[in-house]
Amino acid sequence: MDSLILLFLLVTLALAIACAGILFLWRQITRLQRKLSAMELLIKELSRVKESTRKQLTELHANALGVGLKVGEVEKAILAVAERQQELSHQDPERKLYSRAAKMVELGAGIDEIMAECEIPKAEAELLISMRAKGR
Repeated sequence: MDSLILLFLLVTLALAIACAGILFLWRQITRLQRKLSAMELLIKELSRVKESTRKQLTELHANALGVGLKVGEVEKAILAVAERQQELSHQDPERKLYSRAAKMVELGAGIDEIMAECEIPKAEAELLISMRAKGR
Protein backbone atom coordinates (compact mmCIF):
# COMPACT_ATOMS: atom_id res chain seq x y z
CA MET A 1 0.00 0.00 0.00
CA ASP A 2 2.86 2.32 0.69
CA SER A 3 4.08 1.82 -2.80
CA LEU A 4 0.64 2.63 -4.17
CA ILE A 5 0.52 5.90 -2.21
CA LEU A 6 4.05 6.70 -3.34
CA LEU A 7 3.09 6.02 -6.94
CA PHE A 8 -0.02 8.19 -6.57
CA LEU A 9 2.07 11.02 -5.12
CA LEU A 10 4.60 10.73 -7.94
CA VAL A 11 1.87 10.78 -10.59
CA THR A 12 0.22 13.76 -8.88
CA LEU A 13 3.56 15.56 -8.71
CA ALA A 14 4.26 14.80 -12.38
CA LEU A 15 0.81 16.10 -13.33
CA ALA A 16 1.35 19.26 -11.26
CA ILE A 17 4.72 19.84 -12.93
CA ALA A 18 3.21 19.21 -16.37
CA CYS A 19 0.35 21.65 -15.63
CA ALA A 20 2.80 24.28 -14.42
CA GLY A 21 4.86 23.77 -17.61
CA ILE A 22 1.76 24.04 -19.79
CA LEU A 23 0.66 27.19 -17.93
CA PHE A 24 4.15 28.70 -18.37
CA LEU A 25 4.18 27.85 -22.09
CA TRP A 26 0.65 29.27 -22.48
CA ARG A 27 1.76 32.58 -20.95
CA GLN A 28 4.84 32.67 -23.19
CA ILE A 29 2.72 31.98 -26.30
CA THR A 30 0.27 34.74 -25.31
CA ARG A 31 3.11 37.21 -24.75
CA LEU A 32 4.70 36.29 -28.09
CA GLN A 33 1.34 36.66 -29.86
CA ARG A 34 0.98 40.19 -28.47
CA LYS A 35 4.49 41.03 -29.65
CA LEU A 36 3.70 39.56 -33.06
CA SER A 37 0.53 41.67 -33.31
CA ALA A 38 2.47 44.80 -32.37
CA MET A 39 5.12 44.01 -34.97
CA GLU A 40 2.46 43.42 -37.63
CA LEU A 41 0.96 46.84 -36.86
CA LEU A 42 4.42 48.38 -37.06
CA ILE A 43 5.08 46.69 -40.42
CA LYS A 44 1.75 48.02 -41.76
CA GLU A 45 2.62 51.56 -40.60
CA LEU A 46 6.12 51.33 -42.09
CA SER A 47 4.66 50.09 -45.38
CA ARG A 48 2.25 53.02 -45.41
CA VAL A 49 5.09 55.48 -44.72
CA LYS A 50 7.23 53.81 -47.39
CA GLU A 51 4.46 54.14 -49.98
CA SER A 52 3.86 57.78 -49.04
CA THR A 53 7.58 58.51 -49.30
CA ARG A 54 7.75 56.73 -52.66
CA LYS A 55 4.89 58.89 -53.97
CA GLN A 56 6.57 62.07 -52.72
CA LEU A 57 9.84 61.02 -54.32
CA THR A 58 8.06 60.35 -57.61
CA GLU A 59 6.48 63.82 -57.45
CA LEU A 60 9.83 65.43 -56.66
CA HIS A 61 11.42 63.61 -59.56
CA ALA A 62 8.68 64.77 -61.92
CA ASN A 63 8.99 68.35 -60.63
CA ALA A 64 12.77 68.26 -61.01
CA LEU A 65 12.39 67.13 -64.60
CA GLY A 66 9.90 69.94 -65.22
CA VAL A 67 12.24 72.50 -63.69
CA GLY A 68 15.10 71.13 -65.76
CA LEU A 69 13.05 71.56 -68.94
CA LYS A 70 12.11 75.11 -67.95
CA VAL A 71 15.75 75.96 -67.20
CA GLY A 72 16.67 74.60 -70.64
CA GLU A 73 14.01 76.76 -72.24
CA VAL A 74 15.19 79.84 -70.33
CA GLU A 75 18.80 79.15 -71.36
CA LYS A 76 17.73 78.91 -75.01
CA ALA A 77 15.77 82.16 -74.68
CA ILE A 78 18.75 83.92 -73.08
CA LEU A 79 21.05 82.70 -75.84
CA ALA A 80 18.56 83.86 -78.47
CA VAL A 81 18.33 87.30 -76.86
CA ALA A 82 22.12 87.53 -76.63
CA GLU A 83 22.47 86.56 -80.29
CA ARG A 84 19.81 89.05 -81.31
CA GLN A 85 21.49 91.77 -79.24
CA GLN A 86 24.80 90.94 -80.91
CA GLU A 87 23.18 91.14 -84.34
CA LEU A 88 21.58 94.48 -83.53
CA SER A 89 24.83 95.94 -82.26
CA HIS A 90 26.53 94.96 -85.53
CA GLN A 91 23.71 96.31 -87.70
CA ASP A 92 23.64 99.85 -86.31
CA PRO A 93 26.69 101.73 -87.67
CA GLU A 94 26.26 104.57 -85.14
CA ARG A 95 26.20 102.09 -82.31
CA LYS A 96 29.44 100.61 -83.64
CA LEU A 97 31.03 104.03 -83.51
CA TYR A 98 29.90 104.63 -79.93
CA SER A 99 31.01 101.15 -78.87
CA ARG A 100 34.38 101.82 -80.43
CA ALA A 101 34.54 105.26 -78.82
CA ALA A 102 33.74 103.76 -75.40
CA LYS A 103 36.49 101.18 -75.94
CA MET A 104 38.94 103.92 -76.89
CA VAL A 105 38.00 105.84 -73.72
CA GLU A 106 38.71 102.70 -71.68
CA LEU A 107 42.12 102.47 -73.35
CA GLY A 108 42.84 106.10 -72.43
CA ALA A 109 42.42 107.85 -75.79
CA GLY A 110 42.06 111.64 -75.86
CA ILE A 111 39.10 113.72 -77.07
CA ASP A 112 40.68 114.64 -80.41
CA GLU A 113 41.65 111.07 -81.19
CA ILE A 114 38.13 109.80 -80.34
CA MET A 115 36.51 112.53 -82.45
CA ALA A 116 38.72 111.73 -85.44
CA GLU A 117 38.46 107.93 -85.29
CA CYS A 118 34.76 107.64 -84.46
CA GLU A 119 33.43 110.74 -86.22
CA ILE A 120 31.51 111.95 -83.18
CA PRO A 121 31.13 115.54 -81.99
CA LYS A 122 33.39 116.95 -79.28
CA ALA A 123 30.54 117.20 -76.72
CA GLU A 124 29.78 113.50 -77.08
CA ALA A 125 33.45 112.55 -76.78
CA GLU A 126 33.69 114.68 -73.63
CA LEU A 127 30.54 113.04 -72.28
CA LEU A 128 32.00 109.56 -72.82
CA ILE A 129 35.22 110.54 -71.06
CA SER A 130 33.38 112.13 -68.12
CA MET A 131 31.13 109.07 -67.77
CA ARG A 132 34.21 106.86 -67.60
CA ALA A 133 35.76 109.14 -64.97
CA LYS A 134 32.57 108.91 -62.82
CA GLY A 135 32.53 105.12 -63.21
CA ARG A 136 35.87 104.77 -61.45
